[in-house]
Amino acid sequence: MKNRKRALVAFFLAAVLCLGVGYAAVTDILDIQGVANVNATAAEASFDEDIYFSNAVANGVGTPNTASINADNADKGTFTVNSLAGKGDKATFTFTIINKGDLTAEITPAIVSHTNEEFFAVSSDWQGATKTLAGSGATIDYTVTVELLKTPTTTIGSQFGIELTAVAE
Repeated sequence: MKNRKRALVAFFLAAVLCLGVGYAAVTDILDIQGVANVNATAAEASFDEDIYFSNAVANGVGTPNTASINADNADKGTFTVNSLAGKGDKATFTFTIINKGDLTAEITPAIVSHTNEEFFAVSSDWQGATKTLAGSGATIDYTVTVELLKTPTTTIGSQFGIELTAVAE
């Protein structure tokens, strides 16, 4: 009887051992670990590529004024005023800004340079304001107005610098 108990216990141990080995043979554990990092410089460069001028228009029919976007850098626009002659004459230029990214941007304009304030006034339709530009193809227009403050007696000129700062929300 003792041998029979030993045989039975040995059989059960062998069965459990076989079951454990068999189970291990059909079990597999897959493990994935990862880390994600975003470089702030790369993120800023991506944001910079998403917001740019998409169109520039010199307003006024038949005037020799021009407005354009730099073909090599759509972040840069230019305008040239040639139609002003007397006090109160104005020329306007509309620049369309597009946001192709997924982030909403706050756009803040600032006139940073103006070389002849005696004869010319430069202003925009956003004077001192910040505008929100949603992402995914949203556009917004920025209009610049140049006004002749007094009639000149000689040939004059002025240069203007306007910066629009886009900050992701």
